[in-house]
Amino acid sequence: MNIKKWRPYVYYGSLAVFLILFTWGFFEVVDALQENEVAAFDATIIKEVQSWVNEGRTARMVFMTELASVIFLTIATGLIALFLVIRRRYGWALFFVLVNGLGGVFNDFLKELFKRQRPDILPLIEQGGYSFPSGHSMGSFIFYGALSFMLFRLLKGKWKKMIAAVLAGCMILLVGLTRIYLGVHYPSDVIAGFSIGAAWLFFWIMLFHFSEYRINRRLSR
Repeated sequence: MNIKKWRPYVYYGSLAVFLILFTWGFFEVVDALQENEVAAFDATIIKEVQSWVNEGRTARMVFMTELASVIFLTIATGLIALFLVIRRRYGWALFFVLVNGLGGVFNDFLKELFKRQRPDILPLIEQGGYSFPSGHSMGSFIFYGALSFMLFRLLKGKWKKMIAAVLAGCMILLVGLTRIYLGVHYPSDVIAGFSIGAAWLFFWIMLFHFSEYRINRRLSR
């Protein structure tokens, strides 16, 4: 069996499976929310996480949560895209802008669709808008996930790729934790944000690969 021949099929098949699984996970949370099956779960997690509250930790959590705010992600996306354009990585720049920019629009659409009010259990910061799915959680998964994917493709060296992936994963999880700690999201909001953010990211990764394939095929003619 030629392993190299089958490797692309395994890779693209895995992307499709992840896209389906995370989409299914999101709709499972939606179903549980509509059936009022998440209240006990949310209350238990919130009670545990907010038992950690102290002044010093709150300051660190506020700092961490800002690393997934709309302002930060917008500026960071713009700077990274500019850097990519300067390096003549136009396809990567377009991918990074579209996956993040349209991801934000998609999150706004979902919030308006579900209109879930934010929790009122010990909110430590003020946060407007609706709660479901968590925009910070969805945005962090898309931004740091896309950044990790890009670095994984562009960096040389297995350890550099692994470090980029681990750091991205840690950032995503920490941002989700801050939203519960700060009292502005239910845990189910965060899980839904991660799920739909992951589905959105895998969809765009597949679209990026398809576009890359079409361009390379056209150039090879």
